[in-house]
Amino acid sequence: MARRSLAWQTFAVAATYIGTVVGAGFASGQETLRFFAAYGRAGLLGIALATVMFCAYGSLILGLGRRLGARSHSEILRHVCGEHLGRVMDALITLFVGATLAVMVAGGGAVFTEQLGIPRPVGVLITAMVTGATVLAGMRGIVAANAVVVPVLTLTVAGLTFSSINFHGLLPMLTRALPWPGLAPVKSWFVATLLYAGYNLVLSIPVLGPLGAEVEDRRALWLGALLGGTALGILGAGIKLAVGAHLPEIGRWEVPMLYLARLHSRPVQWIYTAILWAEIYTTALGCAYGFAVRTAEVLRIHYRTVVVAVTAGALVGSGFGFSRLVAVLYPVFGFVTLIVLVGLTWVGLRSQSAP
Repeated sequence: MARRSLAWQTFAVAATYIGTVVGAGFASGQETLRFFAAYGRAGLLGIALATVMFCAYGSLILGLGRRLGARSHSEILRHVCGEHLGRVMDALITLFVGATLAVMVAGGGAVFTEQLGIPRPVGVLITAMVTGATVLAGMRGIVAANAVVVPVLTLTVAGLTFSSINFHGLLPMLTRALPWPGLAPVKSWFVATLLYAGYNLVLSIPVLGPLGAEVEDRRALWLGALLGGTALGILGAGIKLAVGAHLPEIGRWEVPMLYLARLHSRPVQWIYTAILWAEIYTTALGCAYGFAVRTAEVLRIHYRTVVVAVTAGALVGSGFGFSRLVAVLYPVFGFVTLIVLVGLTWVGLRSQSAP
């Protein structure tokens, strides 16, 4: 990253962090619906815990990326999990990053279908092609895309949330927040939070690790993690309240936030549709970049060739459907990532106790 002011570097780190996490699942409301709103009022406790985890582990991952000079997620995984387990986790996470790209592409198709009435294959194709073209530019293209998209998405989500709170009233939204077990991935809100934070944090390693190695001022790493993690928590709480106020009918939508947008004027619907798709696109960038860099290293294939191949693979994988992929793939991977969280926790505690 070129020499910039501390404020700019902090903003770039925070925006890239948010953009990596806030993808199809988050910005659509599908993740928040299943992992938090489904647990009623307890979901807010989950969001508070997830916010703390995003701030703490985000800073740790960025710091490790800087210290190890990470070029991909493999250096960090081997450092926190050991050589042999690190290799296994490296392979699993690389595969899941590629699978998550398919989720993002499917989410892009769902947005085109539910809001614009455009056939899903067209939306899927557009999302995949734009993602692949940007990733060919490397990390610089990802940072630039997030610097533009993330602030606009944050303001728009906040607007929809405050509009819902103003309409329903904050107290009624809190008191009427009943659990909907049929939408929950597991019985416990605490376990659901660990799974949610786990897979999002591990998915961010392929981007945050190399980013930490490129940022010049180390202060920007923990400041950016604090800002990004806090913003993710505020956005998550807002979406949880807004989505939860419209259960159970909103649970039938592939993109719950579009349900909220349709309660507003036509211009608001179009604006949120465009921004939602843009945020899906920024997370797809992180997934495609992480998968392409690591695969190119392991197989010694040219980076551009891998980008084209993974984009084509995402087109095929998106055929499983957006909400089905979120409901099945994310919880399963969440359990796998708990191993990495334990390793990160141990490394973090060890560094704090070192003289």
